[in-house]
Amino acid sequence: MYYISILLAINVVIMRDKHSMSVLKRIQDLSITLSGLENNLGPENPKCFLIRHKLAHAYRALEKFEQAINLFQFNLEAKIKVLGQDHYETINSQSSLANCYYASGEFPLAIQLFIKALDARTKILGPFHPDTLRSIGSLANSYRATGQSTEADKLHLRVLNLRQIILGANHPKTVASLKHIENVLESMGPN
Repeated sequence: MYYISILLAINVVIMRDKHSMSVLKRIQDLSITLSGLENNLGPENPKCFLIRHKLAHAYRALEKFEQAINLFQFNLEAKIKVLGQDHYETINSQSSLANCYYASGEFPLAIQLFIKALDARTKILGPFHPDTLRSIGSLANSYRATGQSTEADKLHLRVLNLRQIILGANHPKTVASLKHIENVLESMGPN
């Protein structure tokens, strides 16, 4: 049994290393592609946006947050300049940057951007759009990470209530929201 445990542990390390190598190869390929596009079309050309976004996510997957944040930030600024502040893709970039700040533990910066993304999505997409609901949930998670449990709980309940209205009580996303609230309550322990 001992040897099986060792073999399983080795297998996990090998799989993690294979994944890391795959992501490193992806970073190399995306960097070359992005460099070529930026040289030929300019760094603010919309054809660069998706490649830069994918490259930022690849860095994030390796927890290279500084590189990822720089790429997400550049994309956001370029999209504001080219597409405008209220464009759907600009708002998505704002949310991606906020998610990266969250993943890196920079919760106050994540909260600022999630608030902006939520306001923009509510204005542009409406309060019942799935992206708006995701923004509410992301903001709630950020509040919880900073110890603002009351605010987080209000937002999680808001998402649950909206999903019940929009999707119905038995929809998988509604059930997931309910499960999330149950987990939060369990983690708080008995009153």
